Amino acid sequence: MPVELQNAVALSKALKQYTPDLAKETQKEIAGHLRKVVNQARGFVPAQSPLSGWGNQTGIWEYRAFNAGLMKRGIGYSTTPTKPNKRGFRSLATIFNKSAAGAIYETAGRKSGVTGNFTPKLGGQLKGDKQKMTGRAIFRAFEEDQGKATAGVIKAIERSAAKFNAKVKG
Repeated sequence: MPVELQNAVALSKALKQYTPDLAKETQKEIAGHLRKVVNQARGFVPAQSPLSGWGNQTGIWEYRAFNAGLMKRGIGYSTTPTKPNKRGFRSLATIFNKSAAGAIYETAGRKSGVTGNFTPKLGGQLKGDKQKMTGRAIFRAFEEDQGKATAGVIKAIERSAAKFNAKVKG
């Protein structure tokens, strides 16, 4: 899933400073590719709770209760670069799920596998290539996209770099 690009953040800063219209165009193009994966991931969220008591919004599960609408609205994307992590890497574009129930549905059973009473009843397929990169909605949508979104984002960045270089030289 991650792809390493050199000087992409520097390009983004230069675009914003010298050609803001090209920066906006690039962000819109990247967002278009991410939106396709987000919409597909929202389609993998079940309409009803796969577990009998998960919809109960009382007690300690009050903020983690199953609500398909909240789970779907919680899946989103960002085209703002993140802060560098401890190894110095940044993320230029991210797809995330900010709802607690969505995070549970996405990641339950990653480590232990589909065993016990909880995870087999969730349904869906854990898709992805590594243990920490598997899930039932976002990672499944990304896996089924077969790299089209990644290729589109890379092409958008390369295209904007070529346009920027042409403007600077010309």
